[in-house]
Amino acid sequence: MLIGRGKQFIEPRKNFTIRLSDEEREQAEYDAKANNMKLSDYVRYLILHGGRVDTSFVNDRRDLIRQISGLCNNYNQMTRNANGCGYVFDHTMKEANCLMKQIKEKMKEVAGKWQ
Repeated sequence: MLIGRGKQFIEPRKNFTIRLSDEEREQAEYDAKANNMKLSDYVRYLILHGGRVDTSFVNDRRDLIRQISGLCNNYNQMTRNANGCGYVFDHTMKEANCLMKQIKEKMKEVAGKWQ
C-alpha cells in the first residue's frame, strides 16, 4: 500500500491498546529505557520473542567486549616486544599463555550470554 508523503510503500500499522496500572507502565518504561528502546519497540520485541528480553544486554556486552579488547591489546604488545627483541623469555611466554586462556574464557562467556 502506498501511503505517506511521497507515496512510499510502507506496511500500515494497526494500533493496539492495553491497560496497565501506573506501576506496570513505569516498569515497562524503565525496562525500555534500560535497553535503549522506545516503549512501543520494547513491547513489540516482547511479543515477537515470547517475553524474553535480556535487560542486561547493553552493559554486559559492552563490559565483556572491553575486557576482551584489553586482553588482546596486552597480548599484541607482548608479541610485538618479542618480535622486536628476537627472543622471548620463558616468563613472557607463560604470561602470553595465561592471557590467551583468559581471552578464551571471556569468549566462552560472551558466547554463553549471546545465545
